[in-house]
Amino acid sequence: MGLRSHYVATGYIYDQDRARFLLIQHKKLGKWLAPGGHLEEGEEPHVGALREVWEEIGREGRVLDLLATPEVDTPTVPQLPAPFCLLAETIPAGPRDGEHIHLDFVYVIEIDPTASLNISEAEIERAQWFALEEIDELDTYENVKRVCRAISRSAQQI
Repeated sequence: MGLRSHYVATGYIYDQDRARFLLIQHKKLGKWLAPGGHLEEGEEPHVGALREVWEEIGREGRVLDLLATPEVDTPTVPQLPAPFCLLAETIPAGPRDGEHIHLDFVYVIEIDPTASLNISEAEIERAQWFALEEIDELDTYENVKRVCRAISRSAQQI
């Protein structure tokens, strides 16, 4: 039997004009990450990513489609924004949960880069904009670096 899966959504905040990413330093993990977290019961993944951005940095955003997803919705079947990618992240056992998988719906989010942030002090140490070259030097996970590079490459092609 496989590991139990949790559905999560992550919003990589990207400033296309300056080719920068807004990352948060997570208090519990001590790592630089994109805002994200568990989906609520019945929540659509893109809505969850936008909610997590709002909860963690206090800014509204909009989902960017850097993949040129074809439109296939109909008047009775709406099309949801496609994630930029979907990751299966193995999460080690902790005090409350055994080892499990995060099925992570990753979205690219745009916010007003000049707006002030309202950081959730309970979860976030700080938030900062980084150029792609700076992200390789951060204390973060390899998948965060790879997603940032893929977003940057995709943005250059549109």
